[in-house]
Parts: sequence; C-alpha cells; structure tokens
Amino acid sequence: MKKGILFLLGFMLTFNFGYGQQKKFQISLLGMLSHILQYGSEDEYMRGENDFPVTPAHTVLGFGAELAYFFRENMAIEGEVRYILSSEVTLVDPSDQDSVKVDTPRRITATLNFIHHFFDGKIRPYLVIGGGIDILLAEDETYISEYGYEVDLLAPEKKVDPVAQAGGGILYFFNPRAGAKLDFRYSLIFDKPNHINNINLAFGFFLRF
Repeated sequence: MKKGILFLLGFMLTFNFGYGQQKKFQISLLGMLSHILQYGSEDEYMRGENDFPVTPAHTVLGFGAELAYFFRENMAIEGEVRYILSSEVTLVDPSDQDSVKVDTPRRITATLNFIHHFFDGKIRPYLVIGGGIDILLAEDETYISEYGYEVDLLAPEKKVDPVAQAGGGILYFFNPRAGAKLDFRYSLIFDKPNHINNINLAFGFFLRF
C-alpha cells in the first residue's frame, strides 16, 4: 500500500507529457484536517437519555481522493470521497459536571462538485461547490465517567445524512500533467437534531491525463 502511494507520487512529480495535448481528467490524493465546530445544546439535556448533549469543537485527520472531468478548459465536474478519522473529546454532564472521554465516530463523505478555474497558468485558483452524503461509521460504545458511572453511547439508527459544501483552492503545476493543490472547504452535514459544521483544509498532489 505504502509503496504504491510512493510510486504514484513519484510518477506525478517526474512524468512529463507534451504541452499541446488537452487533459480531460484530473486525479488527486489528499491529506486533510477537519475542524468540527461544537454542536448540541445544554437545553437538550435529558437525564438517563441524553446526559451529555454537547459535543465540543475538535479537529480530526482525514484522507481523500478526487476524480475530475474537465468538460471545458476551466470547468469540471468532480467526484470526491473523504475518510474522516476519530478524535478523543471530553463530554460534560451539565447537571453535575461529570465528564467522560469518548472517541468521535469515523465518517465517509462522498460528494459531486462543480469546479471553476479562474485562469490558466502555473498557479490556478479555483472555486468549488457541491453536495452529497455523509456516512457515520458509528457503533454502540460503553465508557466510564470521571465519577465512575458506566456511560452507554448508542449509535443512531439513521447513519446517512445529506451534506453541502463550498470553498476554493489553488493548483500549482510542476509540469503540464502534475502538481500540488491546497484546498479549503466549508461543509454542512444536515444531521438531526443538530446540523454539523466542518471547516476542512486539505493538501495533496494531482495528475492530469
């Protein structure tokens, strides 16, 4: 797996084709940071049912892959999949300030996006907007709180939610076929009872063919 990724990155950095040939497709591999803003409210507290109603803001790592098709020189349709890892957060019971450290669930986000590049050149800024689905990879978990109580966190029955996103970024071309990209996106997961706001920063490499 690691050797395959290193080979692909080396291919992107060194392989060069003719400048006159039009490139219709672009594949990208990304590493990312996703900052998830606080969601939930103490008003939603229900003893024995929702003892820890607020999930604090936290930052998680993730990985992504993208495939874009350029139907015009500066416009493309992009299919994207991002895998978001878990992170440890501390939940607090607002009634007695008991706390418990838990692992946030992993997620997979799949979206279809529209991309617009502003101009040609070695450095190309772009805008992106799109949407898709967010899949929650959650399971029932049991933890022990700071006060020694057993806390059962049940996975929700509904694990697939719609998601919308918008943002932009910059492509930097090493040569006509390969380069690096910096990508910033804001996404909104339409979960219930709380929408989840994410700020995503990604960096990676791309190949055009």
